[in-house]
Amino acid sequence: MELRHLRYFVAVAQELNFTRAAEKLHTSQPSLSSQIRDLEQCVGVSLLERDKRKVTLTTAGECFLTDALAILDQAEQAKARARNAALLGNHLVIGFVPSAEVNLLPKVMPLLRLRQPETQIELVSLITTQQEEKLRSGELDVGLMRHPIYHPEIDYLELFHEPLAVVMPATHPLARERKISAAQLNDVEFISTDPAYSGALASIVDKWLTDQQCQPKIVQMATNILVTMNLVGMGLGVSLIPGYMQSFNTGQVVFRPLAGDAPTIALLMAWKKGELKPALRDFIDIVKTRCELL
Repeated sequence: MELRHLRYFVAVAQELNFTRAAEKLHTSQPSLSSQIRDLEQCVGVSLLERDKRKVTLTTAGECFLTDALAILDQAEQAKARARNAALLGNHLVIGFVPSAEVNLLPKVMPLLRLRQPETQIELVSLITTQQEEKLRSGELDVGLMRHPIYHPEIDYLELFHEPLAVVMPATHPLARERKISAAQLNDVEFISTDPAYSGALASIVDKWLTDQQCQPKIVQMATNILVTMNLVGMGLGVSLIPGYMQSFNTGQVVFRPLAGDAPTIALLMAWKKGELKPALRDFIDIVKTRCELL
């Protein structure tokens, strides 16, 4: 018994007419009749009752029709799953925080295109907490993100550490300074970042301020670094953010390095543990190589 036998039988059972069923299947009526006889011989019972006027299903035929429809549906689902698996193998979804957009992706994407010319690559800007959730669910293949990572099923590699810098309105009195000390930030109006959205940044800044015995005046809490930049540009205060954000400067703010040892924040590459698709293996290899050259 083959799937074509089931398809032929279903067509006849639905049309209850050999001529119309043959037209539907784009075959001849004698060929269709032959296929149905072969099927009945294989099953061992009559599935159809036919005379010159009509075709009807036997009791066995009605039962067989239900199972035949289910088998054909499962066969179509199997084909769809196989095709989806093939498409997913040629699809790479990369999540990233702004730092990777500036410091990493421009260096690695051309190389990935050369290695994986047939792969459909999707880039998605997401905060760290969203990336971890989507890595676990399979919506992301790889994330360029920050600490912390909580789930043991996520593997990661620290790529590099970026120093934090002071960002302030262009008209701020401290803008005249070449470097900013911790003491100069005491009692200064300060914009912090919400730890629920900023990954490790909020805790790194808080620890540095505590270690330096520095107490700025917190006037606003931002949900991400771009919002922080906008609030600073509005003149609401200063902040500590990664220095790469100077690439997004529209002229309303200025960046100044910290005097002494500045705190740093790590950029991570993270992926779900298990078997890796070829495009992901290539991406990880390219990123590792590029970061070794930095």
